[in-house]
Amino acid sequence: MKTPLILRYFIWSMLIFAVSLGLLSIRGLRSLELQSLDFFSSRKYGPESKYLKETDIPVVLLPIYAQISPDLYLEVVRDAVRHLKKAGAKVVIVPLPEYLQPSAKIIKSIQGMVRDSIVVFAVSGPMSSQFMFDRDPTLGDRTNWWVRHPLYHRVDVPWGVMSQYTKHLSILTRFVPTGFRDFDTGEPVPDIALLAMKRYADIPDKAEVQILSSRVPIGPYAFQIERDGLSYVSYRPTQRRWIEIYPSIQPATDSLEYFPARDTKQPRGVAIDSAWQAHRGKIVFIDWSGSAGYRYPSPAIAYTRIFEALFNRSFVKLHNEWNVLLITTLVILLSVFSYTVRNGLAVFISLVLAVASVAVSIWLFKTHDVLFEPIYIIVPILLCGSILPIVKVSGEKRLAEEQIKSLEEENRRLVELQRSTTPGNHF
Repeated sequence: MKTPLILRYFIWSMLIFAVSLGLLSIRGLRSLELQSLDFFSSRKYGPESKYLKETDIPVVLLPIYAQISPDLYLEVVRDAVRHLKKAGAKVVIVPLPEYLQPSAKIIKSIQGMVRDSIVVFAVSGPMSSQFMFDRDPTLGDRTNWWVRHPLYHRVDVPWGVMSQYTKHLSILTRFVPTGFRDFDTGEPVPDIALLAMKRYADIPDKAEVQILSSRVPIGPYAFQIERDGLSYVSYRPTQRRWIEIYPSIQPATDSLEYFPARDTKQPRGVAIDSAWQAHRGKIVFIDWSGSAGYRYPSPAIAYTRIFEALFNRSFVKLHNEWNVLLITTLVILLSVFSYTVRNGLAVFISLVLAVASVAVSIWLFKTHDVLFEPIYIIVPILLCGSILPIVKVSGEKRLAEEQIKSLEEENRRLVELQRSTTPGNHF
């Protein structure tokens, strides 16, 4: 018994639906996620980009790009922290090198910075490692939310994790405000942005934070957390100055010198003093290229995006809760449409819907800070647009063959009937 075409359509539609939901549930296309978003949005920020008007962000970077050893780096930072405290900086975030060996010299430098009371130390999270550069780490997997104490609990220091992850040259940054834990003790470890904001708002480091309706309030501001435990921020072009002063080690004299970032006609000493004063009341993030190997954006640059989103209340909102309903609706509609119209039109409409889903996701992201991942919606559209026309052609071919066979049998029957009734055939 041959299967009717409508039943075959139903069976293939159910298979497409099952495959689409299966890929969605296991995130089987993880490597393709956000590809369209990064591809199209990266072309937005060219030389003619329009800069956004935003509030002043109390965050400044202090870059240390010299190729120096970890112990010399900490000495340079210790000297810079003294100047920053004298200038009135509120918080100084100091990234520590990966695999730091706590020698006596390093511990002495760290203890000296701890006594200055404005320093918090940042430790690279598992997603920041240079060994993850060519891989897509599963930041959403909570089994990765563990980090070790930078000094193996030999010295008590205020510290947090740099949990941010940004794909190379991507416009989207993800991080975990709260959820990491100490590998040895199991105690919660805050993201360094959360710890710095506590200091900025004069909240004790050990004060417990509460998640209120997917938000972590810190003073008048709040980190927005999605259902997966992550926060999302996007890159926004800005004309804001992030750097006021450059420290540099002079090879000839082996001494540390500071230079103002902006050109000025003032005497050098006055210009330096003015540059230091620009850090008053600010959160200062030390930007050192040796903290976790080369990576763009560097942790400090990535965190400027995070602080921008925090102070401007412009976190990206994740909306993928309609995926199951959209997949179900699309499979039903495209199945009915493909069954009732010509195959060429069905394929064309599928391609239009796929392009439209990408365009809508980019529009939502750019204009409303809404992140909608279209890849799992495109899958059933393309499967329906490619498989169902083949099923239809196959069914029509089988139906045509059956009709031809039926006509041939009818033709043979008529020929035999004609022969049996022709005069002279009975002798």
